Amino acid sequence: MRTHIGVAMVCMINATAVQDISAKENPKMAQIRINQELHPECKPLKIVKDETANKGGYHGSFVWSIEKQSIIFSASFYGNLGIMCFSGFFVDHFGPKIVALIAVAGMSAVTLLSPTIAYYNYYDFVVLRIVFGVFENSYYPTMSAMASRWFPASERSTVSAIFLAGTQLATSLGIVIASELCTLEKIFGGWPLIFYLAGILGIVWIIFWLFWSTDSPTDCKFLSVTEKEYLHEEVGKHLKTSKERKETGQTLPLKQMITSKAILAIMAAQFGFNFSNTLMQTYLPTYFRDVLALDLKRNGLYTALPFVFQLVSQISCGMFADFLKHKEILSPSAACRLFQAFASFGATAIFICIAFYVDCTEHKLALLLLIFYGIATGATTAGSFTASLCVAPMYTGMVTSFMLISISISNTLAPAIVGILVKQGAKLEWSIVFGLTAVLNCLGGSLFLIYGSAKIQRWAIPMERAPVIMVSKCSVPSLPENPNDSIHHLTVK
Repeated sequence: MRTHIGVAMVCMINATAVQDISAKENPKMAQIRINQELHPECKPLKIVKDETANKGGYHGSFVWSIEKQSIIFSASFYGNLGIMCFSGFFVDHFGPKIVALIAVAGMSAVTLLSPTIAYYNYYDFVVLRIVFGVFENSYYPTMSAMASRWFPASERSTVSAIFLAGTQLATSLGIVIASELCTLEKIFGGWPLIFYLAGILGIVWIIFWLFWSTDSPTDCKFLSVTEKEYLHEEVGKHLKTSKERKETGQTLPLKQMITSKAILAIMAAQFGFNFSNTLMQTYLPTYFRDVLALDLKRNGLYTALPFVFQLVSQISCGMFADFLKHKEILSPSAACRLFQAFASFGATAIFICIAFYVDCTEHKLALLLLIFYGIATGATTAGSFTASLCVAPMYTGMVTSFMLISISISNTLAPAIVGILVKQGAKLEWSIVFGLTAVLNCLGGSLFLIYGSAKIQRWAIPMERAPVIMVSKCSVPSLPENPNDSIHHLTVK
C-alpha cells in the first residue's frame, strides 16, 4: 500500500505540463536538460511535445510540480513521525495482534479513499497520506514483536528475511502490476485501480490475520504442548508482559535505550538503508523517465528488477547468517556486523557508480548496477534488522520504535531532498542526490561496524519475581541450630 505510490504518481501526473512549468521557473537547468537530450545516442521522451508524452504513457490528470509531488511522497512519513514514539508502547502494552489489525484496517481504508480525494483536492490528498503514515508506523513494531516472541535468536535472520519479503514482493511484483493497471485508462482512468487493488488486498489480509494470529505461542491452538514448551524455553523466558514487569519492579529503561550504543548503531545503519530504499521505491520510475527516457512498460520492469534481487538476497543472506551462527562459525554480533557491512558499503559503491557513469546511453549498465544494489542491500535484514530483534527481546516494540524514528526521518528527508535538488530531471541533479545517498550509507555502515551488537543488553534481562515465604498462622518457625545461619534457612513446621 505504500510502495505503489511511486508508479501511481508517474501515471497521475501530466509530465508535459509539469516540465513546461519547471522550464519557465528554472531556464538554466532546463537548458542543461535540453543539451542532455540532444545526445545523438539518446532517444528521450520529448516532454516538450504532448503527443509523444502521450505515447510514452505519461499524460496523467494532475499538474503537480516536482515540489508538490515530493510533499505527497513525504506526507506518509510525517504521519510516521507523529506516532513513532507511541507505536512500540502500544505493541508492548496491548499486544501485536490488535495493533496490527487496527493499523492494516486504517491503511486499507485510506488507500481505497485516495483516488476520490486526489480528484477532489490536492491538500486533502496530502492530509490523507499523513493519516496513512500514522497507521503504517503502528504496523512495523507488531511484526518485530511477533518475530521476537515466536522465533529463537538462532532463527531470527531467516524469519526477518521471510516476513520482510512482502516489501520486496510489493515493490517488484506490485510495480509491474501497477504499470499495467495504468494502461487500463478506460476503467476508472487506469491509475485509481492501483489504489483499489492495494486496499482490497489489505482487507483480505485482515480476514486471515483475525483467524490465524495470536500474540504468543502459548495462546496458539495449532501448536502441540512440546512445541509450546520448546518456544518457552528458547524465547518465552526472555519475555515479560507489562503486568509481569510491574510485579517485579522492572520499569521501562528509556534512559538506557536512548544511550545504548547498540541501538544507536542500528538506527544509523537503518537510516542509510531506508534513505536509499525510499529513494529507489519512490523515485526510480521518475529517474528512468527523465534520465534514461524509458517508456512506461519498460519503466515498470526496470524498476521491479532491483527489488526482485533484493528479495532473493535477503532470504539467502538470512539463511546463510543463521547457518554461520548455528555452526558457531560466527557469533550473532559478528554475523550482523559482517552482513551490514556488505550491505552498506556495497550500496555506497553502487551509488557512486550510478552518479558518475550512468546516463541515457547506458541502460544496461544502469540495470546491472541496480541489480547489484538489490543483492547488496538485501543483506541488511541479516545485519542491523536482525540485531534490532536480539538486543532487547522483552522490549522489541520499543526498540523498533527507536529504529522507526531513524527510518521515519530518513524516509521524510529523501523526498524533501529530491524536491530541493531535482527541478528539471537532469542527470547532474540526480548525480548529486545519488552522491549524497552514498555518503549516508558509508556513515551508517561504519557506525554499525564499530558499535553494532546482537547480544541481549544488560538492561533488557528480565528480573525474576522475589520469592515469597508463606508462614502458617498456626505454626511457629523453629530457630536454626547454628545462630550464624541466614534467616533464609528458617523452616516452617
